[in-house]
Amino acid sequence: MKNTINQPQILAIHDLSGFGHTSLMAVIPLVYAHGLNLCVLPSSLLSSNTCYNDFRLLDTGNFMKQCLEHYKELRLTFQAIYSGFLGGPEQVSTLLHAGKNFLAEDGIILVDPVMADEGKLYSCYDVSMVLAMRRLVSIADIITPNFTEACFLADLPVLDDVDASFARDLCDILHTLGAKEVIVTSAPRKNDDNLIIYSEKKGSDPVLIPNPHLPTFFTGTGDMFSTLTLIYAMNNVPRIEGIKKAADFIFEAIKYSNEKGRDGRSGVILQDFIRKFNV
Repeated sequence: MKNTINQPQILAIHDLSGFGHTSLMAVIPLVYAHGLNLCVLPSSLLSSNTCYNDFRLLDTGNFMKQCLEHYKELRLTFQAIYSGFLGGPEQVSTLLHAGKNFLAEDGIILVDPVMADEGKLYSCYDVSMVLAMRRLVSIADIITPNFTEACFLADLPVLDDVDASFARDLCDILHTLGAKEVIVTSAPRKNDDNLIIYSEKKGSDPVLIPNPHLPTFFTGTGDMFSTLTLIYAMNNVPRIEGIKKAADFIFEAIKYSNEKGRDGRSGVILQDFIRKFNV
């Protein structure tokens, strides 16, 4: 009897940082905790996440193409394709190819346009990454930028206080780029809380979801939020409910890790917290 291949449900295209609970080191345990099957395609290999000085980075762009050739030979398709940190703007073409050739019918493409925070691009990127991400957003069913990334994509100023009018303008531009659903995290308010902005479609009034802000920093939380948002979408959890569940998980994980004295550069203590929290 001929063996058949168990089709992975998610293709996750992220970097793999050897040290620190970010990117694939956060994606993999969360996906498996929810009983979903996963295939990973590392967009780059890093000695540590980018919070640490002098990290080493290996661009795996050519290897990614070879992997996709192999997946074609294996006749793999995926119910979801999920992208995060990329090794460089040239990898966007590879992702566009993956979205066209490996997504199952009625599948989901979630793009987390990882490239910036706190009003500036990450040190490994320049403006060419913004232009490339605009191309990638064009094929996305859901995008999950943080506020800085959303403003860069939309070519709008990075404000320090967001109101409903600005949120609608921001989301409408992102929809015009091609994104079907828009979820923007960490939108600032002057009362020290943040907002999560959700827009279902262009011209709709976005939903502004208050999100309590803890005065501490933990890297990798955006990766966790996007991963959980995708998981809940695949499990048919209503979108706003899924957003709130993901935000609650991250809030409690940060609180727990902070109480344990965790260095925020290493990410939350995920191995403990998955066991403690109903993900």
